[in-house]
Amino acid sequence: MPSRQTQMRDLHPQPPEDLIRELLALSHAQILPLAPGDAQACPCGEGEYLLTAAVQGNLTVASHEQYALLSQGQAMALGMPGVYTIQAVSGCLCMTITLSGELAGRLLQEQLAEGRLLFPQGAPAIRTAVLALAVLEDERGQVDGALASSYAYTLLLGLHAAAKEPGQGTGCFSPLVESAVAVIQEEFPYLAGLDELAERLEVSKAHLIRTFTKAVGISPGKYLTRVRVEYAKLLLGDEGVSITYVAEASGFA
Repeated sequence: MPSRQTQMRDLHPQPPEDLIRELLALSHAQILPLAPGDAQACPCGEGEYLLTAAVQGNLTVASHEQYALLSQGQAMALGMPGVYTIQAVSGCLCMTITLSGELAGRLLQEQLAEGRLLFPQGAPAIRTAVLALAVLEDERGQVDGALASSYAYTLLLGLHAAAKEPGQGTGCFSPLVESAVAVIQEEFPYLAGLDELAERLEVSKAHLIRTFTKAVGISPGKYLTRVRVEYAKLLLGDEGVSITYVAEASGFA
């Protein structure tokens, strides 16, 4: 699991059949670990939507008409054609997904202001979809286009739900909560539990639970379980992946 998240990768699912492609297609996904100052060019074609997530660290997204700073945990949908430059402000892990189709337009286009839409807590949904594609590609080769489209649909619903979750606000948390969220999102497959999490953050378990629950709206234990379950649900969408592998990859013993 860790290597999938820390190595640069380009994922290109097979094109789905015409009917599905017209509705929703996921054509490209990237895992981009970037050192401070590193930059990566990401094209967005006519009729496409580029989803960019700051999974770890902070980054900027810029084109000749756009400029935005994404903090850790945030994501952005971009709908104007062009080449966007993603640049790390600090050491960061960025993930991107390129979508197209009528459904993507319906769910995103109406909300895009000046060609972009911010999801203050959208990075986990994008990260989950990208890592699911990486797992399937490692298991079976190039991912089936129809299956990739189903992941894209789940992703869009996840972003829609994230926009309504408690604690949305400005997307800014205390350093303790930001650190807890980062550890859970990055290491949920092999995180032993809240005792280990509290120890690593150098706080008491009770203080962690109290602070996290107040900021996010659910306890860190429930948040960890939610991340694992959502990832497992995506993997279980493909019958070729074994239950044992799904359990191990999701962090369930």
